[in-house]
Amino acid sequence: MDEVPISLGLVGGAAGVLTFGLLAYVTVLLFDRIAVGVLVGALSGVGIFLTVPYTIRRADEGYVRDAHQNLARSFHPGAAGYALSGSGVVVLALLFVFDSLLLPVALALTLAMTEYVVLSRVLPRAGESSVEDHEDAWSSDEWDG
Repeated sequence: MDEVPISLGLVGGAAGVLTFGLLAYVTVLLFDRIAVGVLVGALSGVGIFLTVPYTIRRADEGYVRDAHQNLARSFHPGAAGYALSGSGVVVLALLFVFDSLLLPVALALTLAMTEYVVLSRVLPRAGESSVEDHEDAWSSDEWDG
C-alpha cells in the first residue's frame, strides 16, 4: 500500500472545521444566537486553519519555503492564525460582560489586529531560521567572563 502524504491544508482545514463547529455550538448553546455562534466559530476556525500548517512547517527541519510561490510575501499566516484563533474566544468571553454584540466584536478585532502586527514582526516565517540562529544575534553568553 502506497503512503500518500497528508496535505497540510487538509490537516489545517479539518482542525478549522472542528474548531468552528465546537465554538459555534457552545456559543449558540450559551446565548441562543446563531449568527453570533457562526461569527465566533469562523474567527477561531480560520485562525486554527492558518495556525496548524504554520506550526507543522516550523517543526519540520526539512521544509524550505519557496519564495516564488508566496505571492503575498508581507502576509504572515502564523501571526494571522494566532491572532484570529484567540479573537473568537475573546468575543465569546466578552459576550458574558456586554449585552450588545458590537462592542465585543470591535474589541476582539482590534486586539487581533494588534496581535498580528506584533506577532508578524516577532515570529519567524515557516522555512526560515529563528533569530537566535544568526551569527550577529545578541547573546547573554558574551557577558559571561
